[in-house]
Amino acid sequence: MTSTIGLPASRHQAEQWSLVLRAANIPSVVEFERRSWVIKVSPLHEQRALQEIAAFMAENSDWPPDRPQDKPTLPVLTKYQPPTILMMGALVIFYIITGPWSENSVWFSVGSVSGRQILENGQWFRLVTALTLHADVVHLVGNILIGGILVHFLCRLLGNGLGWFLILASGTLGNLMNILLHGTSHNSVGFSTAVFGTIGILSGYQAASKRTAALKEILLPLAAGAGLLAFLGAGGPRTDLGAHFFGLLAGAVLGGLLVFLPSQQILIKKSSLQASLFISSLTIVGLSWWFAMG
Repeated sequence: MTSTIGLPASRHQAEQWSLVLRAANIPSVVEFERRSWVIKVSPLHEQRALQEIAAFMAENSDWPPDRPQDKPTLPVLTKYQPPTILMMGALVIFYIITGPWSENSVWFSVGSVSGRQILENGQWFRLVTALTLHADVVHLVGNILIGGILVHFLCRLLGNGLGWFLILASGTLGNLMNILLHGTSHNSVGFSTAVFGTIGILSGYQAASKRTAALKEILLPLAAGAGLLAFLGAGGPRTDLGAHFFGLLAGAVLGGLLVFLPSQQILIKKSSLQASLFISSLTIVGLSWWFAMG
């Protein structure tokens, strides 16, 4: 006469438990009955067999270990990128409202990167507002199509909040350095400074991470930047190469520094911090336009 102990989830588990009992000198039989696998032992060994299997399961509860991931797991929100789509859509809607570059437009009058207004009158908010304006539809389409793809990959890597915060920071710093170089006579607009900032962030982050595929991952965003320049016209009258270069430089520095930030993984993984950074980015843009129109 035998007693049935346990209900193994599979044949593999049944045979595994049988080996455990055999190692403890407890005779057992593995059988398939009533659409499930069972282990049978003598009633004399039933209690001890249950104890051995319970001990084995407790010792191996965390086995096999979780597979390490190359990249931090981001919130579900990040995978599908609604913030990126919404932000790019907002740039299109804003262009419909403001129209193309015009000397008589109040939007361009108060929101462009005017060197004179910034350096002489302290209107630093223009460094941000100019990123939301576009001189013509060609620049808008280039930034939306090519820039949108680059922003998408950056936010997949770093998260929407941190990604957009760094994009805004690189664009703002790029405009600042460009103004300091050109002086009071300079005047420009466009999100392309932030797009090249995105290229810099991607390249700088991958290079500083010292990954095996770093060279490829550095060259891909740079190639996208070359494509954007070709699309806009590298020598066109409304193509600000200085802003592009300084946006790229600012982004590369920010991306490289991020790798060495002790709390980098906390920023990337924590949903609440990502949300706070994303809201902060929107708030900075909103306040900048509030000051511009005030």
